[in-house]
Amino acid sequence: MIYTYLRLGSCAIIAIFFIIGPALYAYRVNDRKAPDDPSKRDYSPYAPWITPISLPLLLILYGIVFVVSSLAFGMFLILFPFALLLFRKPFLFIWISEQALKIGNFALKVNTKILRAMGFYPISTSNPT
Repeated sequence: MIYTYLRLGSCAIIAIFFIIGPALYAYRVNDRKAPDDPSKRDYSPYAPWITPISLPLLLILYGIVFVVSSLAFGMFLILFPFALLLFRKPFLFIWISEQALKIGNFALKVNTKILRAMGFYPISTSNPT
């Protein structure tokens, strides 16, 4: 019983080492870059230490996104030729354009309000959102 617990614990420590190791290495390489280097990023020193929590969640999320996008693309490949044959008017492209514009305007509006609430973007007097 204790042997099994210790074996699982050592496997977890090794797994965490292989997860935190690359994050620490990337942080160290980024930290040694010159301050005027355009590829240098401003990372928090605590960012590598939360990698064992965030990396598995991101991998699961990427897997879900991959499966959903694969299914959506397959459905698009099957249904798009039928839509082109059945409907001669290009309503699909017009509808997609309108939806993309709605979503984009909503995202820009929300992000601008967030930035203004945080004090990063001044309030415009010409066109309030």
